[in-house]
Formats: sequence, C-alpha cells, structure tokens
Amino acid sequence: MINKRHMMLAAFAAAGLSVSAPALACPAKIGATLSMTGSYSTFGIPINNAAQLAVERLAEAGWKVGDCAKLEYVVRDDQTQPSVGVDAARRLVDLDGVSAIVGPISSGVTGPILSSVTVEKNVLMIPAASSSPTFTEMARQGKLNGLFFRVQPSDALQAVAAAKAAIEAGHKKMAVVNLNNDWGNNLSKQFIATYKALGGTVTGQVTYNAEQPSYRAEVNKSLEGSPDSLYLAASVIDGSKIMRDWLALGGPQKFIFPLGLNDQKFIDQIGEQYLKNALFMTPGSPSPNSATIYREVYEKRWNSSGVGPGRDSGYDAASLIGLAMLAAKDYKDGKKIAAALPKVTDPKGEAITLSPDDLKKAVKLLSEGKTIRYIGATGAMSFDQYGDVSTPFVGWAVEGGKLVQKKDISAQDVADTKAKTGT
Repeated sequence: MINKRHMMLAAFAAAGLSVSAPALACPAKIGATLSMTGSYSTFGIPINNAAQLAVERLAEAGWKVGDCAKLEYVVRDDQTQPSVGVDAARRLVDLDGVSAIVGPISSGVTGPILSSVTVEKNVLMIPAASSSPTFTEMARQGKLNGLFFRVQPSDALQAVAAAKAAIEAGHKKMAVVNLNNDWGNNLSKQFIATYKALGGTVTGQVTYNAEQPSYRAEVNKSLEGSPDSLYLAASVIDGSKIMRDWLALGGPQKFIFPLGLNDQKFIDQIGEQYLKNALFMTPGSPSPNSATIYREVYEKRWNSSGVGPGRDSGYDAASLIGLAMLAAKDYKDGKKIAAALPKVTDPKGEAITLSPDDLKKAVKLLSEGKTIRYIGATGAMSFDQYGDVSTPFVGWAVEGGKLVQKKDISAQDVADTKAKTGT
C-alpha cells in the first residue's frame, strides 16, 4: 500500500497537479517564489542568493526549533509570470511543505499568489521586492489575514523620498519616464504628486513598454518641455537603452533614480562620467553596521556585489522568517510564525546585528522566549497593522565607478513630507 501511494503521489506531481501531503517533521523549510528566469531574472538570481545566504547563516548560528535543528531553503521559479507563480507557490506548500515564503519580485505575481494560495493556506509571505500600494489596501480590507509583511517600503513611500531628494538637489523642472506596469505607474504617480506639492514642475510624463529595441520616440517626447533633470523608473536593461537615447539627444545629465537601477551593471553600461549628478534612492539604513556585514558575507559567498535591487531585502525577508520560527517555536504553522514577527522586531528587545555572535545570541534569546530587535541588511524595521514597513532611505552617488552612500532621509522625514504635502 505504501509503495502504491508513493507511486500515485509521484504520478500526480509529474502531471503538475497539487498534492496535499503532510510535511515531514524535519527539516524545516523556508520557501521562495522568485524570477530565476523571465524578465526579472536579472534581479531574481542575486535575490535568491541573498535569501539562501540568510538561511545558511541562521543554520550556522545554531537554529533549532524543538527537536529539529535542520533548516533548509527551497526556491521555485515564477518566471515573472502570474500563472507560473501561482503554480510554484502551490508546489512549495503542497509538495515541499513550507509554511512561509520569501515572495516574488513583481507585484503582478505576488497578488495572484496571495489571492489564490498563501492566504487560503495560512502561509506567511514576505516579498523580496513587491512594493505596490495595492497590498496595503488589501490588508485594510481584511483580505490578507495578517499573513503578509514586506521589508521593502511601498511605492508610495519610496516616491515621496525621491521627490524630497529631487527638490533638495535643486531639480526644478523634471521629466518623468516610467515603465508601464503597476510598479512604474505607482511610483511616477506618487513622485509627481509629491514633487509638485513641494514646488517642483513636471514638464511631462512618458510611459514606455518593456523590451523595445529603441526608446528614441519616448525620449524625444520627454524632452519637449525642456526639463532640467530626469526621474526614471525602469529596469536595468530598459533603463540603459533609455539613458543612451537620452544622452544622445542632449538630455540634461541630472537624474533621480528609484530602487531598480541601483545596480553595478547599469553604472558600467552608462559610464560614471554621465552619472556625476545622479542620485539613486533606495530604502535602507544609513548606518554601516549590518549593511556592511551583509555586503561582506554576500561578496565572500557569491563572489559578486551584494549591492543591487532587492538583494538586501531578500536577505532580510528570509532572516525574519527563520527568526520568527524560533520566536513562535513552530515552523509548520504560518499564522503562528506571522504572529511572532513582533518578537523579532521589538524596539525594546536586544539589538541584534548580522554578526555571527549576534545571530547566535538571537537564536538563544528567542529560544528562551525573549524578544530581539533585528537590525538587518536594510536596517532596523517595524511593521504597521497592514504589514507595511517603516524604514529610512539612502541616496547613493557614483564615485570611482561604485555606489557610495551620500544622502540620508529618515523614516520620520518621509512621513512628515507625506503628511505636509497631503500625498
């Protein structure tokens, strides 16, 4: 009978059907649905490396829940496609037995997974980079059941920080160019509203569709109002093409970039000489501590830069899940793991950086029922009732061909700006 049942399960899995099978008592597993292929694979592969690294470091720190001392990481490719992402999430839950997932990069993939899989199955999701305000509204409507948190701020907050930085940099007349998707449209809408409220003038907004061979027509249109600078919300591949056309057509060399272009590949493709007056705005802590540790261990493990879109937040997403399992004393129940997150991000808890000694201390304290204040690769964080995170922002500039921290905007500054402008 056992052999027949195993054969049936194998047959179902081979056919691509969901099979509800009980998870093994051990090892514990943290799942991930990421774009290992598809249009966001340039982001997904390094984010996957970061999440895997976080799980490895927790295991090295002595992670143990009950009698289970083995923590594993399982990733499935969502191919940057909603239907594929839903299937990948179902397989993680039904076949791999995960109760918590490092979520997708694309908000367009995250939404269907929430609606079709994780909320229904009581699985916690912490995305690496899904920043759509849509999820805040879903939480307000009670559709997420406290099972969704994110370590990357929503587009609404990121764009406020970018608009504030633009005004402070003296950009008075900006063109706005953005990818025509949920991410790009939300960013540009919030940026324009805040920038105008702060006294800036938007000379024009142009949306573009991904993966065009040329963007000369879009760039020509964006230059019609004689802007003095550009806000560009794009992927590295498209952004590099747009920038080449912008420079070739004599566009001003003053830029504000959101998270997504803070990638060494983008800098190498455009050239430092054209980015002397560029500011890359990203969420994260201005202080070095954990951010420095993270970058060092990432570079050592993967022989590549840890600086890039979503990498630090992917690391923190996986770390928070593993630590919350310790706090919950449970790795099978997604609701219990989600409910334990405040014990990991307690402002009154003992501060824990990403050093090996601190991670060991975190394992010990949480196992004893105490709380910690996790200070991750993106800094210390706290979540509101909708699962949104409040973090500071860092403005990066290019020096010596590399990104260096140049500007700090606190979480309170962003909140005050948003309140003052009514945006």
